[in-house]
Amino acid sequence: MTAIHPAAVMIRTAGLDDIAQAATLLTEAFLIAPVSQWLIGDLDARASVLRTLFTLELDHAIRSCGAVYVAGQFSGVAIWLPRGRRIATDPDTLGEHELRLLIAAGRWQPRFAALARMLSAHHPWQPHWHLAYLAVAPWRQGGGLGSALLRHHHRHLDGHGTPAYLEATTPRNRDLYLRHGYRPHGPMRLPDGPPIWPMWREPQPLPDRR
Repeated sequence: MTAIHPAAVMIRTAGLDDIAQAATLLTEAFLIAPVSQWLIGDLDARASVLRTLFTLELDHAIRSCGAVYVAGQFSGVAIWLPRGRRIATDPDTLGEHELRLLIAAGRWQPRFAALARMLSAHHPWQPHWHLAYLAVAPWRQGGGLGSALLRHHHRHLDGHGTPAYLEATTPRNRDLYLRHGYRPHGPMRLPDGPPIWPMWREPQPLPDRR
């Protein structure tokens, strides 16, 4: 696929009216991802549960202080959340949003809870922005849309001196994030499942435009 020029990519902040299409894109992008297959073995059930979960995640990010970006005509989506404390995963201390996510997982709730506990144990305490999800439509992958979405929010982070954190779930994604200044932040592996690579990015100096 021919790489796109950053200036040719239209990236905008998503609103509530965009949730349905954005959830569809995220579901398509993550449907056969290794972690998704570990969470839900049945393909049809996986599609249904993922769509529900992504709908909840998008609604939460848009209504709260998160940031959701859409690239092109729903060719890419990024969900960012500001973080500064460890995420609760004990059912007795879960917030309303986290509890809704676990309920939506249905009979696969134990695996989602195990994933949440592992991610929480590795999540940094210091203030940062968390890239919860980055998805590019399967037919547009490899053309630079993911990089464009990263640069869009990185400019904001670098301007405010704010670090970023994410969890890469494939070697290909890990390599993409390495190219954008992320560094390994300790390995993780799901029980009898695929590896996950936590990654941390320090804010970068802004280019001198004088």
